[in-house]
Amino acid sequence: MSNAFHSVSKANAADSGPITCQVTDARSGQPLAARLRLLDAQDREVVPLGHPESLAEGAQEGDVRFQSRRFAYVDGRFSVDPNRLPLKYQILKGYEYVIAEGTLGPDSVRDGTITIPLSHWSSLSRQGWYSGDIHIHHIAPKTCRLEMDAEDLNVANILTSDFTLDQDQFEGTVNSYSSGRHLIYVNQEFRNHELGHLCLLNLKKLIEPVKEVQPHHYPLHVRVCDEVHSQGGYVSWAHFPSWPGVESPLDVAMEKLDGLEILCVLEPRDLPIFMKQVVPELEANHGLRLWYRYLNCGFRLTATAGTDKMTTFVTVGANRVFARVEGEFNYAGWIEALKAGRTFITNSPLITMNVNGHKPGATLHLNSATDKILQIQAAADSQLPYHHLEIVCNGQVIAEATPTGPRHHAQIHLEFPLRQSGWIAARAYENIESYRAAGTNFSTVHIDRGTLLSDYFGTRRPETVFAHTSPVYVIRDGQPIRSWEDADYYIRYVDRSLQWLTTEAKFASSSDKQASIEAFQGARAIYQKRAEEARLKAR
Repeated sequence: MSNAFHSVSKANAADSGPITCQVTDARSGQPLAARLRLLDAQDREVVPLGHPESLAEGAQEGDVRFQSRRFAYVDGRFSVDPNRLPLKYQILKGYEYVIAEGTLGPDSVRDGTITIPLSHWSSLSRQGWYSGDIHIHHIAPKTCRLEMDAEDLNVANILTSDFTLDQDQFEGTVNSYSSGRHLIYVNQEFRNHELGHLCLLNLKKLIEPVKEVQPHHYPLHVRVCDEVHSQGGYVSWAHFPSWPGVESPLDVAMEKLDGLEILCVLEPRDLPIFMKQVVPELEANHGLRLWYRYLNCGFRLTATAGTDKMTTFVTVGANRVFARVEGEFNYAGWIEALKAGRTFITNSPLITMNVNGHKPGATLHLNSATDKILQIQAAADSQLPYHHLEIVCNGQVIAEATPTGPRHHAQIHLEFPLRQSGWIAARAYENIESYRAAGTNFSTVHIDRGTLLSDYFGTRRPETVFAHTSPVYVIRDGQPIRSWEDADYYIRYVDRSLQWLTTEAKFASSSDKQASIEAFQGARAIYQKRAEEARLKAR
């Protein structure tokens, strides 16, 4: 974090009225939208002139307040009352700018203006990586544009849904408030509180019913997925760690899902909150492990991320997915990158990985007679500290490194003898044990004190510093990725879903109930087949 001290003569400034301050790029001098916090000499919060002194309870857009900290969104310029000086400031702009901290003091001002430069320490867009939040609610596109600019977010997906009032904002194309490297698209979240929720992207038309929530548990979400894909759209299971739901094992088995929202609403290493009665061995299966189990069964599921922002407690893009676009950046290219699995998710660390030079989303076909060793490289840098960089193969850690230096840099170069087909990914994370020992409740929304991350970025529940790449898939001698243990786990998950469908689900007719049961029985057969294939491979 940088310390820049700027000051102004209080007497002279008072004579000339409010003091104008500008936030600029340290290299180009161009103004930058950003998120700003001001404190007076007694550590009382101060807001720029023209901003509301307090935020309404339940406010949904505009300035934010989280962890008892108030921030204002500014478009590159703001004004302060000279009588409030000196003022301490903290300015943030996403993950690739240094967090600026300093003091607006009582000594001098240049040409009537205080300038606060922000240093850009990373530029992933030069390598084709563009960030997005796939899950935003209750915000107008015009307001969203300022907030995403301030958070250095490239793509904002505002999701209309059964509980929102913005269906008239849907256009089936990029919103008119978009320009350049900042794109807004109004899409849809399709919800059933038992079956699960879906983030539907790149829609040309909304999926019915939009309002209200579908009253019965049939049709299943597989119908929704098919309708989205027929439009060229993208389907991600929403806030997967907190809500794997009744239907995710079915949709995965039928290969209807393009991705899972791994970083959203709940710390990925915490346990599911909703419909947890259908999750076998709940205490041993947090969201991250449930994703790994699907991957171990041979299903390809891209990691996605979003905030599920509904109020001013959450900052747009606090959880984001970076997608590597091939060619010119546009919304269609960004969606194609998601479909291809060229992603990593993060709430601060910038993480890279390649296997034999191939990046996330790639598939390598190897011959064990000639390709005996994999060359794996991973690296991470972060504005906020974390403790571990790890390479994971089929859910097991095969290498790790400890970050050092001002950007918390870590890197791994590994020669790895792959003995079976598998998936490989990299992850960076902060230790969670100290927070749990201190009593941090990761399952409660909008708490006053949480984690280090929550001092800087607003998330609905506390999160640790975390990043994860999507996998590189390595196929050895043409053999598919299989795991008997994980396929058997999802057989038991489907059995619990079937039990719930039989005893608690609501159907309009007996034929709808039978169709649902048959669909889940079909999914069970798929997991059974993959379990048998794993047994045969192990012989």
